[in-house]
Amino acid sequence: MASAGDVTVFCDPTLKPAMLGLSGLGGFGVYPLCAPGPAMVAQLIRHTRNDVLFTLVSTMDDAATAGLVIPASRSGGFTNTLVLAGLQSGLPTPPAQPALQGLLAKARVAVTDNTPASYLDGRAILAANNLTAPNIQGAANTGDVAFLVATGVADIGLMYLTDVRADPRLTVLASLAAPPALTAYAAAVNAHAFSANAQVFINVLRSPNGMARLSTAGVKVSS
Repeated sequence: MASAGDVTVFCDPTLKPAMLGLSGLGGFGVYPLCAPGPAMVAQLIRHTRNDVLFTLVSTMDDAATAGLVIPASRSGGFTNTLVLAGLQSGLPTPPAQPALQGLLAKARVAVTDNTPASYLDGRAILAANNLTAPNIQGAANTGDVAFLVATGVADIGLMYLTDVRADPRLTVLASLAAPPALTAYAAAVNAHAFSANAQVFINVLRSPNGMARLSTAGVKVSS
């Protein structure tokens, strides 16, 4: 259970390992609570205990419009890359695009379905990157895709870099380039934050140690 000085963070599921990696850095624990963006906004409207929102820029904009976060606390410049990944032990060195297409043609491929749980139409994303796969399995979100690959149900999966970094069994085959390949996030203090360290957590995100830990988890921080 979080104590008064600890910080609870509403975040997208793929960011959970990154948030846990920041725990203790500011002298307090970090407790991530994960849900799709609209569900997080709905919980904030109901004043569910939460100190910081770390989510998609579009979701943060909705929260700001509704007066659910403190505008002056908002911090952006956090990005996460969509990648194609497979098992460390089961795939060759990351291939060039023609070889990658050859792999996709023969592999069992897992992608996100076009639902509010993921915000990502996996099939459309492959097409935008000039990639096709005849054997595709849909999943609710990138975490489920990572699970399917890690357990051998799928050979290759469309997921975030943070999903890969969170599971040592996985390795990146290719980073995608066509939108929405790079997903932007923002963080802000909840207007009804409980913890006195909520703003401190926002500051920690851009501290040298904070940025290093986020980078290790797969989240890039730009100025």
